[in-house]
Amino acid sequence: MTRQVVSVIWVAGLCLAGCGSAAIPQEQLSAAQAAAKGAEAAGAPEDPRAMLHLKLANEQIEKAKALIAEDDNEEAARLIERAQADADLALLLAREARAKKDVAEANEQIEQLKQRMNQ
Repeated sequence: MTRQVVSVIWVAGLCLAGCGSAAIPQEQLSAAQAAAKGAEAAGAPEDPRAMLHLKLANEQIEKAKALIAEDDNEEAARLIERAQADADLALLLAREARAKKDVAEANEQIEQLKQRMNQ
């Protein structure tokens, strides 16, 4: 009987040792924050679709920080992944909006040159 109790305690100890909290996802958090800042610098606030994803990314980053403070690092890591994806999408949407604007401006200049040539 004593042997069984010792075995149970030993197994329980192993479980507790192996079931510890996940590591703080600091690198991923820093990368997501940098991606959000990059999207902002690329003009995400100027495009409604990009701004939405930038807002989502920033909200998820803040929630992840709160989860890290509560030692819920696994859930924080999941939120950080979502934040990274939203920040990346915000950046791409901002670049797309800027490219479309540049194309529209170039087309306008072409039309103006055509009109000058026809005069």
